[in-house]
Amino acid sequence: MYDDEEYYYRKRHRRKLYRSPNGLIFGVCEGLSDYTGISVGLIRFLAIVTFIISGFAPIGIIYLLMAIFIPSRY
Repeated sequence: MYDDEEYYYRKRHRRKLYRSPNGLIFGVCEGLSDYTGISVGLIRFLAIVTFIISGFAPIGIIYLLMAIFIPSRY
Protein backbone atom coordinates (compact mmCIF):
# COMPACT_ATOMS: atom_id res chain seq x y z
CA MET A 1 0.00 0.00 0.00
CA TYR A 2 0.94 3.64 0.19
CA ASP A 3 2.63 5.37 3.05
CA ASP A 4 0.59 8.21 4.55
CA GLU A 5 2.37 11.06 2.76
CA GLU A 6 2.00 9.51 -0.70
CA TYR A 7 -1.65 8.64 -0.03
CA TYR A 8 -2.58 12.21 0.88
CA TYR A 9 -0.59 13.60 -2.05
CA ARG A 10 -2.46 11.35 -4.48
CA LYS A 11 -5.78 12.21 -2.86
CA ARG A 12 -5.17 15.97 -3.17
CA HIS A 13 -3.85 15.81 -6.74
CA ARG A 14 -6.31 13.49 -8.42
CA ARG A 15 -7.58 14.58 -11.79
CA LYS A 16 -11.09 15.92 -12.15
CA LEU A 17 -13.18 16.18 -15.26
CA TYR A 18 -13.93 19.76 -16.28
CA ARG A 19 -15.08 21.49 -19.44
CA SER A 20 -12.43 23.76 -20.87
CA PRO A 21 -13.28 27.41 -21.52
CA ASN A 22 -10.94 27.29 -24.56
CA GLY A 23 -12.83 24.54 -26.36
CA LEU A 24 -14.71 24.96 -29.61
CA ILE A 25 -18.23 23.81 -28.70
CA PHE A 26 -18.87 23.90 -24.93
CA GLY A 27 -15.30 22.67 -24.27
CA VAL A 28 -16.29 19.04 -23.70
CA CYS A 29 -13.68 17.48 -26.01
CA GLU A 30 -10.95 19.78 -24.68
CA GLY A 31 -11.86 18.82 -21.10
CA LEU A 32 -11.83 15.11 -21.95
CA SER A 33 -8.43 15.62 -23.57
CA ASP A 34 -7.04 17.27 -20.43
CA TYR A 35 -8.49 14.52 -18.23
CA THR A 36 -7.31 11.53 -20.27
CA GLY A 37 -4.10 12.91 -21.75
CA ILE A 38 -5.21 11.95 -25.27
CA SER A 39 -4.82 14.44 -28.12
CA VAL A 40 -7.80 16.76 -28.48
CA GLY A 41 -7.72 16.22 -32.24
CA LEU A 42 -8.16 12.47 -31.79
CA ILE A 43 -11.02 12.96 -29.34
CA ARG A 44 -12.76 15.39 -31.71
CA PHE A 45 -12.26 13.00 -34.64
CA LEU A 46 -13.73 10.08 -32.68
CA ALA A 47 -16.63 12.25 -31.50
CA ILE A 48 -17.46 13.31 -35.06
CA VAL A 49 -17.17 9.76 -36.43
CA THR A 50 -19.41 8.29 -33.70
CA PHE A 51 -21.77 11.22 -34.14
CA ILE A 52 -22.19 10.38 -37.83
CA ILE A 53 -22.28 6.58 -37.40
CA SER A 54 -24.79 6.61 -34.53
CA GLY A 55 -27.37 8.64 -36.44
CA PHE A 56 -26.68 11.95 -34.67
CA ALA A 57 -29.19 11.68 -31.83
CA PRO A 58 -27.51 9.39 -29.24
CA ILE A 59 -24.08 11.02 -29.27
CA GLY A 60 -25.61 14.48 -29.66
CA ILE A 61 -27.72 13.97 -26.55
CA ILE A 62 -24.76 12.57 -24.59
CA TYR A 63 -22.61 15.53 -25.68
CA LEU A 64 -25.26 18.04 -24.60
CA LEU A 65 -25.72 16.28 -21.26
CA MET A 66 -21.97 16.37 -20.69
CA ALA A 67 -21.97 20.09 -21.54
CA ILE A 68 -24.74 20.68 -18.99
CA PHE A 69 -23.50 18.51 -16.11
CA ILE A 70 -19.70 18.72 -16.31
CA PRO A 71 -18.62 21.90 -14.52
CA SER A 72 -16.53 24.48 -16.30
CA ARG A 73 -12.95 24.84 -15.11
CA TYR A 74 -13.24 28.61 -14.47
